[in-house]
Amino acid sequence: MAVPPLLEALTPSYNSAATLPDTITSAWETNRIPMLLVDDGSTDASADDAQRREGVRVVRQRNAGPSVARNRAILESQARFVLFLDSDDLLDAGYRDAFEAALAQHPDADVFVCGMQVVGDEGQPIASHAAASLQPTPFLSLLGGEAVPTNGIIVRREVLARCGLFRPGLHHAEDIDLWLRLAAVTDRWVRMDHCLAIYRLRGGSLSKNGAAMWRGIRQVVSTAARMPVGPASARRAAAHRALVNGASYVWANALWPALRVKARSSLGDALKDVARLPLRFWPMMFRDGLQGLSRRRQGAH
Repeated sequence: MAVPPLLEALTPSYNSAATLPDTITSAWETNRIPMLLVDDGSTDASADDAQRREGVRVVRQRNAGPSVARNRAILESQARFVLFLDSDDLLDAGYRDAFEAALAQHPDADVFVCGMQVVGDEGQPIASHAAASLQPTPFLSLLGGEAVPTNGIIVRREVLARCGLFRPGLHHAEDIDLWLRLAAVTDRWVRMDHCLAIYRLRGGSLSKNGAAMWRGIRQVVSTAARMPVGPASARRAAAHRALVNGASYVWANALWPALRVKARSSLGDALKDVARLPLRFWPMMFRDGLQGLSRRRQGAH
């Protein structure tokens, strides 16, 4: 009978033939981390190709979305620890070594987090983000808006039985929701001072549904703020910071780019979208709109 792995990468995949080979390479060939791939009803050959690769186990299901696929992987896995590796992201060299070193120093820890690198289509560096501070507590750190990338968290699998799995009904911020529930049941988190999770910012990645993103963030933050974890005043302050930071992120990465694109083709349609914006975003809209007008006037001179 095979010995369960110490660490396993859980990967939901849907028609990911263009990116999955590099993802598998980063996990197995580069880090010797086995992968459990849940193919979510793909219609391309990505699952067949992955099944022929060493270090990959493939489970197939009808298309049900990434949260259901991740949950299937959690239930199928026998590993002591799991990480969540999307089919278009990567793990940098040294990921497993850093985890094993941290585990040796903190054998009772339940969760390990690291920082993230953002790269472009061709692998060019774009940005780097340090790991969450986890201060003053992991729960308040995350509730306050400190980011933990999906492939930058390693979880003791048995702890997921205490906090629950991904919520399929959440289509945005479902990872933040699970991390907060994890932090609510255990404070044995360890910060690894490395940026080993790699997020690929592909063309079109920013063309997201900003309204849905904002609804997801608000729902997750408001739910977590009511959890009886720590002082209520600290939860309220952290939730306020999270909403301020979340609104800025959604505006900069989804709402404002979409408005600019729409305005180029139809100013009337763009103004209709502006009228539907929650009031929280109006100061940002006026600020960026006025700055854009000022730059155009300067260019005209």
